[in-house]
Amino acid sequence: MQLTVLAKRAFPNFKTRLAIRRAVYFPMDVLDLLTGKHDPLVPPRGLWFVGGGHFRDNQFLSSFTHLCDLQPHHRVLDVGCGVGKQAVPLTQYLSPKGSYEGFDIVQEGVQWCEQQITSRYPNFKFRHVDVFNKHYNPDGSMLPSEWKFPYSDSEFDFVCLISVFTHMLPDAVQNYVSEISRVLKPGAKSFISSFLLNDESRRLIAQGKSAIPLTHDLDGYTVLDPEFPETTVGLPEHFVRRCFEGSGLGISAVHYGSWCGRNGANFYQDIVLSVRK
Repeated sequence: MQLTVLAKRAFPNFKTRLAIRRAVYFPMDVLDLLTGKHDPLVPPRGLWFVGGGHFRDNQFLSSFTHLCDLQPHHRVLDVGCGVGKQAVPLTQYLSPKGSYEGFDIVQEGVQWCEQQITSRYPNFKFRHVDVFNKHYNPDGSMLPSEWKFPYSDSEFDFVCLISVFTHMLPDAVQNYVSEISRVLKPGAKSFISSFLLNDESRRLIAQGKSAIPLTHDLDGYTVLDPEFPETTVGLPEHFVRRCFEGSGLGISAVHYGSWCGRNGANFYQDIVLSVRK
């Protein structure tokens, strides 16, 4: 059983797991401060609750610009902004005429971003949203399948979601796709990562080649841990395509990732690029 599954069984409350992580990494974070290695725009290791520590050299910024034509003056929405992993490199790209909005369900991450990023870059805004997720926010007061983004129609030039749909169930994904379409300007683009289930990825999973054994089938989609399904979720590709097309987002390209054991991929997760019709 994977370490993430064991940790959740032992400590089902996310805040408890985060507190343990902060305690474990506290000595290293203090050492960074004492040795002058601390970067004010890189959160302490104890707050890296999603992904690794690549903040300054995040691979996605170049993908945003080359694949989605992101421009310095654009207005950007980062859904599931975490602890600023996309925001930090964007501070060096977006001009004062551009702007960034990010929201997340983990309050600690949003607070750090406000303190360290917004204080230096006033055109970068963050907000905490109390949306339910059994993995990250089990006490959330709003259902992700019903919640509406707190932004106006056709407000953004670009929307990104990195490692968000990988932690959401199908009804929530369908609602979020609809909301993404609503807040995008006509002709604007989105960059969304996911674990897509198709013939190839299912075959590789069955052969044991996947880095993430999404072997538990729950009504068509698959999960790593059925007790905590939002830990890691695989979504049928035909379902994702239907959500996009039904919401007015035309899929312009799909870049399949290496997560399932696929060779020659440029990304780890599958990337879906779309354009608001």
